Parts: sequence; C-alpha cells; structure tokens
Amino acid sequence: MKKWLVLFFAFIFSYAKGFAQSTSQKASYYHSKFNGRKTATGDIYRDYLLTAASNIYKLGTRLLVTNKKTGKSVQVVVNDRMAPHVKGRVDLSKSAFQKIAHANNGLVPVEVKILEGKKDDNNSL
Repeated sequence: MKKWLVLFFAFIFSYAKGFAQSTSQKASYYHSKFNGRKTATGDIYRDYLLTAASNIYKLGTRLLVTNKKTGKSVQVVVNDRMAPHVKGRVDLSKSAFQKIAHANNGLVPVEVKILEGKKDDNNSL
C-alpha cells in the first residue's frame, strides 16, 4: 500500500510540474537599437517579428503572453536570452509588446502560458 501511495504522489507531482504552464511575470520590450543584431538562436532580431527573450523558457518555446490589466494577448517565440541579472521578466519584440500594451508603458504585469516547449530548469527563477 505504501509503495502504491508513493508512486501515485510521484506521478501526480511530476504531472503537475510538467503541465503547470502559466506564471505571473513582467513584460517589457527590446529597444530599437537591437534591430539587426543576432539573437541567441542566430536569428536576426527584427522589431516587427513576434519574438521574445527570456532566461526562464528554453529557446524555441512558443508562449502566450497576456497583459493582466487589459486582457490583450500575443503569441511569441523565445529566440533570445536576457542579461543573467534580469529575473521574472520576458522581453518582447516591439510589435509583440504593442499588441498588448502601449509602448509608453515600458513594463507591464503579464500572465505567461507555455503553448509549446518548456521552462529551462537551468535558468528558471
């Protein structure tokens, strides 16, 4: 009986950890000075593409980022890393940010949901 309970709870914990896909964070956007520079994936950053930089999610992860104040959402792909000291934030391309907030906002509270891919356990909060 004990062995069954241990296996059951181990399964539940691993299932919940793998599928807990939504977290609260802050979002900002890349400055235009980065336009034309290479990202961590080797792609060239463009303001008009729907991309993001993060230390929390693996490169290539597709995210749904929702502004908690307005309810507006945008889908982005993580193609870059942020400075190591920046925690709990996702940087969106300028066009992605403008789909959920006015550029003058600078930093907005967001809910981030993983659509495809996963968190990067080596760099997570």
